Amino acid sequence: MEEKEINENQDGNKLLKVEKIVKVFPGTVALNEVDFDLDKGEVHAIVGENGAGKSTLMKILSGAYIKTSGSIYIDGKEIEISNVLNASNLGISMIYQELENIPKITVSENIFIGRLPGTRLKGFVNFKKLYSETKRILNEFEINIDPGTRVSKLSIAQQQFVEIIKAINAQNARIIIMDEPTSSLTKDETEKLFSIIKELKKKCISIIYISHRLDEVIGIADRVSVFRDGRNVGTLDKNNFDAQKIISLMIGHTIEEDKKEKVERKKIVFEVRNLNIKNRIKNFNLKLHEGEILGVAGLMGSGKDELVKSLFGIWPTTSKELYFYDKKISVKSPRDAVNLGIVYLPEERKIQSLFLTLSVKYNISPIWLFNNYRKFFINDIRENELSKQFIKKLSIKTPSVYQQIINLSGGNQQKVIFSRLIAVKPKLMILNDPTRGVDVGSKEEIHNLIHQMALDGTSFIILSSEIPEISKIANRVIVLSKGEICGEFIDEKVTTKDILICATRV
Repeated sequence: MEEKEINENQDGNKLLKVEKIVKVFPGTVALNEVDFDLDKGEVHAIVGENGAGKSTLMKILSGAYIKTSGSIYIDGKEIEISNVLNASNLGISMIYQELENIPKITVSENIFIGRLPGTRLKGFVNFKKLYSETKRILNEFEINIDPGTRVSKLSIAQQQFVEIIKAINAQNARIIIMDEPTSSLTKDETEKLFSIIKELKKKCISIIYISHRLDEVIGIADRVSVFRDGRNVGTLDKNNFDAQKIISLMIGHTIEEDKKEKVERKKIVFEVRNLNIKNRIKNFNLKLHEGEILGVAGLMGSGKDELVKSLFGIWPTTSKELYFYDKKISVKSPRDAVNLGIVYLPEERKIQSLFLTLSVKYNISPIWLFNNYRKFFINDIRENELSKQFIKKLSIKTPSVYQQIINLSGGNQQKVIFSRLIAVKPKLMILNDPTRGVDVGSKEEIHNLIHQMALDGTSFIILSSEIPEISKIANRVIVLSKGEICGEFIDEKVTTKDILICATRV
């Protein structure tokens, strides 16, 4: 492994340093010459909107991705990280939001996996020593868990604590990367996690802490780096922490809030009463007006995805009452919703929406066909006319209706899915990340289409991973946190900054 010394006088306390890291995926520059460093025994937080590049850099450091170019140094020596095992051997461990414990074995076995103490008889495990060693380590961090308990029986917080102990013990981690570690934790569990982080600092273990919760970040971090559009746009020391300043760096100074005009809210077309989803949503109530564009914002784990899916009948609820045009309705499946005039656009078009090996025509027409031709024969002429009508209306770039959908650009694929939904003349459209992965021009066309349909009386409920998009197209926004509405903004009060402040408040 080639090694190159860096200036020890300048960076003597730097455990980790990355310089001009670039990561290119086909058609996308995910990281653009990113600089970042980490001191020994430091908590360095990284914040930024979805797609800013935070997770990409962490996956490079943990060995899941290989950098396109740039340099990485540990203890002043340049190193190459080629895979996860390589990163682990260098003392870098990443704790993902989706935990990687083995649920069917015990806490002790998870913590000492690959290093189980043996007996004099070869092939046998010394369980007495295993449990006593585990108990000692858990007591050191004041974690009250029985070493013999199966991990599947633990709470999410307890499983996370086991992951941390495993990283320190089995992998000898010097750098622990925590990705949204409190997204599923209660306030008390979060405080416990923070006490563990403080103990790790005392042992000179460094933490890279990724979170959207700014109050949390300001409370636990020694420094905060802000990522935007694949770059590190600024690093603040603890004595310069300020939520407003961090948010300004996150959204940039070029974003101008659109001036909102007041929307006439006369007719309630959709109402939700007492909607509950186990461990997700608590007593949710909502009224939606005709022609209104309602944005739903919130961090990961806020319950927003489960909420909209439950409205379309694809996520189970423990209770809900729905009213559509003053009539009580039952939506137990997507078919029920479509029959009522409610349609849904999923967030993953290639997995959940498109028939990739079929033509543009067959991707536009399925719901329309189901509503109009439920017999053996299909009117091919009318199906062709329908497809040509929407290709023209939405300016879909395709040589013909017979072109395979997989050969179209992402923006044109998305417009084909919109055509499928619009073809049945819906009264309510639920859109989950409607412009995900499309180019700027297609995004603008989709926004204009949504606004025009709203003017014509169609109502919308929209989720987006980009808060500036929500603030741009919605005329009312509700913000969810831990399954409950924690804020609401109407008309001119809908701004990116206010939504971000509300969403990142603990």
